[in-house]
Amino acid sequence: MNLNDYFEPVALEKPEESFRFNDALFGRNLQIHTPSQPIGEISDYQLAIIGVGEDRNSANDGSSKAPDQIRLKLYELFRVHEKLRIIDLGNMKHTGNVSDTYFGLRDVMIDLMNNQVTALIFGGTQDLSQGVLMALEAVNQSVSFVSVDSRIDLENGPLHAATWLTGALKLKKLDLCAMLGYQQYLCDKRQLAQLEEQACEVMRLGSFRANPLLAEPLIRDSAFVSFDIGAVRQTDAPGNRWPSPNGLQAEEACQLARYAGLSDHVGCFGIFEVNPDFDRHNQTAHLAAQAAWHFVEGFSQRKREVPSPDHPDFKMYLVNHHDMEHALTFFKSEVTGRWWMEVPVMQTGGSRMIACSAEEYQEACNHDIPEMWWKAFQRIN
Repeated sequence: MNLNDYFEPVALEKPEESFRFNDALFGRNLQIHTPSQPIGEISDYQLAIIGVGEDRNSANDGSSKAPDQIRLKLYELFRVHEKLRIIDLGNMKHTGNVSDTYFGLRDVMIDLMNNQVTALIFGGTQDLSQGVLMALEAVNQSVSFVSVDSRIDLENGPLHAATWLTGALKLKKLDLCAMLGYQQYLCDKRQLAQLEEQACEVMRLGSFRANPLLAEPLIRDSAFVSFDIGAVRQTDAPGNRWPSPNGLQAEEACQLARYAGLSDHVGCFGIFEVNPDFDRHNQTAHLAAQAAWHFVEGFSQRKREVPSPDHPDFKMYLVNHHDMEHALTFFKSEVTGRWWMEVPVMQTGGSRMIACSAEEYQEACNHDIPEMWWKAFQRIN
């Protein structure tokens, strides 16, 4: 496919300050789609930046302006690694209706995935996640994603920024759905019950704050991370139509973005719902750009690890449990310190490796079956 048919060239005003022309800046260390430099062979790149200025299926009017604001602030940061091959594809062309945008994004994502290119999306509103999920379902045998949000978008009705999660849970190939950073007073208990019924992983804001490392395994096993900037507290991200005085801190948002970058499964990281009309001194665009930078920084340090009892970089732990016929098996990487647990697949007699943390191993040692193990077992079987 010709990606030039899907994107408008990047058009940004040049910054006035002379120091912004430093050769080490992010904006001077990537390929940019311009009228004089069309998009070439996409497989030449590792990362692709995509702007999608779409807000027609949301009450968050104004978020369509966000991609260029985030892009500008990202360009002003310093590069991550001089050898990273990054291209900014520009903003997707405006379509006649929202459905065309979803399908266009699906087509673009399929092309990127087929060429092993990781996507960094600047929205636009979070219903754009639909386009990414359609691409994952078309290309992969299973769909796994994480939504970082203060609210649970499980309202009833047609596809919308407040309902997109409803459709996502109906995907035939859905394997893992995780909800991170939700605030219980902003969520209907029936929505939480619905997520629990489908063995989805949920982590409220307080639980994340108590131990941020518990979020890393969920992100590590996901193919797509959809980040609603509304998950961040108002003092750190005022550029949102529905801000909350509570939420993730700016540093925590960047930490989650870095986790996504480090995961060799994550093929797309999207930042949504930034609204420049409500921003102060471009503070929220700055934060979104810095979160994107941390994603790229994590990406530059990816290490593909496949746990195996025969691999010298992994240590295997067997934990016997009186309620189980077989021991629970855990693996720890001696290189990164990351943990996995083995979950049986009853239909085939085989097993699957599920990312976990040291806490799950400690639970097993205390003669408790980890909740994460049970949920994974339910999803798989």
